[in-house]
Amino acid sequence: MATIPFPDYKKPPVVEVAIALQFDEIQELTAAHAGLYWKTIRSKFGRVEEQAPIPPLTDPSSWERDGASSILAFGKPPTPRLWFIDGTSTRIIQLQRDRFIHNWRNMAADDEYPRFTKIREDFLSYWDGFLHFLNDNKLHSPNINMCELTYVNRIKKGKGWMSMADIEGVFATFVWKTRYGFLPTPHRVQWAFDFVFPGQAGRLHVEMVPVCSPPPENEQAIQLVLTARGIPASATDRKAMNAWFDLAHEWIVKGFADLVDKRTDFLWERLA
Repeated sequence: MATIPFPDYKKPPVVEVAIALQFDEIQELTAAHAGLYWKTIRSKFGRVEEQAPIPPLTDPSSWERDGASSILAFGKPPTPRLWFIDGTSTRIIQLQRDRFIHNWRNMAADDEYPRFTKIREDFLSYWDGFLHFLNDNKLHSPNINMCELTYVNRIKKGKGWMSMADIEGVFATFVWKTRYGFLPTPHRVQWAFDFVFPGQAGRLHVEMVPVCSPPPENEQAIQLVLTARGIPASATDRKAMNAWFDLAHEWIVKGFADLVDKRTDFLWERLA
């Protein structure tokens, strides 16, 4: 495996970062408990939205989603996944019976990406607060069975590409070529890759899809999502957990730099 420097971008195209822990379901965690937990963070996260529960990831060998198992796995009716949203709408805590997530998302042109170190620091602070809440309410401590780090990058039309014919100037991995030249440039392109971490410590899942914002903007973009999933050497040891997230972050950032073409460096003002 080639060694590359840790890349750094002044203006990366990242629009969302999510850090998540999945754990064995805490069956006694009810909607009432979720409301009590909200009281502990309401001064910062003052708005709540309900979302459908995320199906559990059940296959450690591939970390692929098993959508059929999620509802049947609950011993009681599933509680919704709750979003606790801060006043800027850029920070979210997500909670369901088997998952705790913290998101940063870009909501305006002048929203600055706070960098991974800060997002992880905030995540661990909120996670510790949730653990204290469980302990104070005599609920089971979570048995972590998966860690997850996701970066969502959005490359708007006009930023290095205007049509699918141009995306080989964005991604070093894509070259449009056919045997005879009968087929024109594709109208739509999407692809996905999986990469295994050294020592089977996890996997990096990469997906590229074209997206379009809803009317009236109808703004076209290429969305590149990089998600690392795995489990640290010890799910109860904070040092081991941080080491795994460092590995996941390294694979996501270096993986991104490895996938995009060198012609994109000026777009996001690569510093290293």
